[in-house]
Amino acid sequence: MILSLLNINVPLDTLSYLQNLNDNIDGVRNLVDVSNSTIANEISVMNTVLVVFTIVFGLVGIFVGVYISVLQRKVSKMSKDIEGKEIIIKALAKNVEDTDNKIHSDISGLYKQLREEETMTMFRRLEEEPQDIANLSSLLSARTVGEKGFPILKSAYMKLLEIENEQIEKDRDISIYKSSFLILFFQHYMSLTMLDNDIREDLRKEFGDCCKYAFKRDIIKSTKDLCKVLSKSDAPFEKEPILVEYLKAINKSKFKNLVELKNIFHEDIKNKSLLVGAIDKCTLDKVYLEMFGIADPAISNENNK
Repeated sequence: MILSLLNINVPLDTLSYLQNLNDNIDGVRNLVDVSNSTIANEISVMNTVLVVFTIVFGLVGIFVGVYISVLQRKVSKMSKDIEGKEIIIKALAKNVEDTDNKIHSDISGLYKQLREEETMTMFRRLEEEPQDIANLSSLLSARTVGEKGFPILKSAYMKLLEIENEQIEKDRDISIYKSSFLILFFQHYMSLTMLDNDIREDLRKEFGDCCKYAFKRDIIKSTKDLCKVLSKSDAPFEKEPILVEYLKAINKSKFKNLVELKNIFHEDIKNKSLLVGAIDKCTLDKVYLEMFGIADPAISNENNK
């Protein structure tokens, strides 16, 4: 419409110029629109690339962080292992040094430890094969053993009783093995055996043989251990029958006049009436205890005549 108005008053060249100018402006506008659209698309693509890159970088960062954390834990564990091994190595070095010092300065103490370990090895062997007592009894009788061997020796003895009950070897006398065990209990573990309900009665029946095969040192130790148990107020057995059997066994042995035993009975048994009652019971059973000056009336009368 404007051009129509301009056609009325404006020359033809001017109108042509304006028409070209208008076309150029439209072209520029189209170019700008295309440029803006292209730039917008590129910005959108760049945003997408940035987002993807950010995600990828984040995942890589997480993976790297986890990997570093795992490596750190491994390094920390290796460090602790090294410290632990270092402590072990130092302890071993200290043991070696102590052993070397013992070898040079305390050979007797080292030998004592080795002997104790050897004794425990023998006890464990009996636990595995109780009938091997036939080979080991003499060795164990000649040793000083500690209380920690009692449970193992008892376990071996109870296993022997199972063999006897099952009668696995009918052609062999298991009682011989039992006697060897009971002699060891008598010699080394008199007090512990008297307090044990599983073995006490078996040992009481073998007092005679045990006294027969004992040496002076053994009989003194066993008597002291027995008197110690008899002096316990909470002993789980009737005391007088045990003491009576022991006195009868002593009276039949080569120790029937041993003064040391008499002194032990008088000094170590706290309940004096227990000893008096046991002596009287032996006399009633016509067992005259020479140790306490009790003579057979028949012999005394014959001597008087």
